Amino acid sequence: MKAKVGLSVLFSFLVFTSKAQQLLDPQQVIADIVEELSANTDVEQDYSELVEDLLQLADDPLNLNAARKADLQKLFFLSDFQIESLLSYRDSSAKILSIYELQLVPGFDLIDVERLSPFVFVGELVEPVKAKDFFAGKHDFSTRLKTSLQTPIGYQSSPGDESQYLGSKYSIYSRYRYKANRLQLGLITEKDAGEPLLDGTFPTGFDYLSGYAQLSDIGCIKRLVVGDFRAEFGQGATFWNSLTFGKSANVMGFHRRGRGIVPHSSAYESQFLKGTGITLTFKNIDISLFASYQKIDANLMDTISDGELLFSSLPESGYHRTLSEIDNRRRIPELVTGGNVTLNFNRLKIGTTAVYNHIYGENFSSQPIYNLIPDANERLVWGVNADYYSRQHLFYGEVGVELLTLKMAALVGGQFRLSNRVMLSVLGRSYSSTYGSRYTAALAEGTGTANEQGLLMGVSLLAAKGWRLSGYADLFRFPWMRYGVYSPSAGGDFLLQSENIINPYLQVNFRYRYRRDERNISGSSLPIIPVVPRVRQNFRTQLLYQPITPVQLKTTLEVAGYKADSLTSNEYGYLLAQDINVNLQKFPLSVRMRFAIFDTKSWNSRIYSYESDMLYSFTVPAYYDSGTRLMLMVKYSYRRNVDVWLRYAQTYYSNMDSIGSGLDMIDGNIRSEVKFMVRLKF
Repeated sequence: MKAKVGLSVLFSFLVFTSKAQQLLDPQQVIADIVEELSANTDVEQDYSELVEDLLQLADDPLNLNAARKADLQKLFFLSDFQIESLLSYRDSSAKILSIYELQLVPGFDLIDVERLSPFVFVGELVEPVKAKDFFAGKHDFSTRLKTSLQTPIGYQSSPGDESQYLGSKYSIYSRYRYKANRLQLGLITEKDAGEPLLDGTFPTGFDYLSGYAQLSDIGCIKRLVVGDFRAEFGQGATFWNSLTFGKSANVMGFHRRGRGIVPHSSAYESQFLKGTGITLTFKNIDISLFASYQKIDANLMDTISDGELLFSSLPESGYHRTLSEIDNRRRIPELVTGGNVTLNFNRLKIGTTAVYNHIYGENFSSQPIYNLIPDANERLVWGVNADYYSRQHLFYGEVGVELLTLKMAALVGGQFRLSNRVMLSVLGRSYSSTYGSRYTAALAEGTGTANEQGLLMGVSLLAAKGWRLSGYADLFRFPWMRYGVYSPSAGGDFLLQSENIINPYLQVNFRYRYRRDERNISGSSLPIIPVVPRVRQNFRTQLLYQPITPVQLKTTLEVAGYKADSLTSNEYGYLLAQDINVNLQKFPLSVRMRFAIFDTKSWNSRIYSYESDMLYSFTVPAYYDSGTRLMLMVKYSYRRNVDVWLRYAQTYYSNMDSIGSGLDMIDGNIRSEVKFMVRLKF
């Protein structure tokens, strides 16, 4: 015990003195987490729900000496092994004395402790919350305004033009949350650029209005959500309509921890549920039931004799700016209902999920030859998932079956702690070419949980103190045709990343990614279009340096390569970006700046790079062609109750006369935008 206390005190002393008592900014840590998650994706995603969960933990941190396993699982960036190791270490000792003591826990390093520190604390065991405290909560309100300084042609059309945008170019977003110990309320409104506002077009004035109420941990009710919600079960092969992260350097993140029924608290306007969901707990059994009924967007074609609606597509963009987009808004009813039963044992968790989905319309569009998924308006899906812990190893898997067609999607994986410093992750998957479940999100290389087979392996190595090496290799094949590939095809995706904290003021990261797949050869007039390999390569080096306490510098250099076939020459591109972050200590002001220079031959060699943004807003611009980008953001905090952001960003293209296409086209070679946001906490 004396040795333990001595080590804990030593860790605390070394870290705190080296950092000069500096406190980490939770919002900056969250931004770093989002940057890591978005590093390998070309898809713009809304991370609002993730950010909201982490902000709640930053405002009300977990006590490491009292947190349950379910509480620690809210920290999604912790692997299952890290959580198990932490609980085992805590059980074997009297209590944890300092957060930096976690460096003694197998699987933890200084990198993990730095990331964890804003969301946890070390304290005494606390008494259970009393009934009178259930509804003693906090309010959080924020509103954001965004606009482009240039005017796209969609706002310049003559009056009466049916193709023009009917609203202004301003985007308005507001959200309210009330959080108590057992009660949570949320409300979100949004007007996208080009959408009408408060003119009678939409019944509520806004195109998007979303809200929910949640009760939790009251008797046998683990969670009850009324309003808009989402559901996550298993590994996503049977039902999962929430945010997923895909592949990343966090190789222990391939295994998903479904949260069950959760509120929908983002501005993403598609595939959420509207109705009621409840999870009941009886000893080691969780029972979840949910039902949703709402009208969804559809491009209607006609109505047949029995009143059934015919549609050609189900748009999911969430945009309702033109007459045609508004005409498609909420046209077809959809019913989604189902449930899940999960048994929780000491080392085994097993669950079964069944979901029925009915769209009250018939798809009358002509399907392309590569699409084998039937156009059924009814789907009944059943699946089984399991997690099993065996000593230092985790085995997991899921099988989903579309009962009306008997098509399947299956995946099985494992996480293995080879030593205290080496972790291995393996995931195999096989999805039928006609598995057509609408609400699925299992890990995949392609789009949706269909037409794919693959083997993914990842390794994480704590090479030395403050130095982590990680990477993965994913081999995949598509048994049937898909968009842009009129033949069965195959490929591979490989990533290697190094994170090295040289000292408390200097961190160096490297990342290399190689991706090979197959596409139709461009410009072919042959009856059978040949398929040729396509290779993308990216190398990124990033230097983070803190010359003085309030200032952090981040320099990013990324080089991209692209080659489509043997007949074309290689394309190369580069991005050089300098970020300057200033957090004043005696004055509640922070400044984020970025200046970037980029040059790529075409869109094929584009480079995506995360950019600092205000709360609940996420920017991962695609750098292509050649030019420069400037970003400046200022945040001012008045006491602890008011935060104000102002952000300006401008992109200059040296070789363009116009930017964008269609109604979003801008005449000229400069595109810039301004954002303003206020957040109130009371």
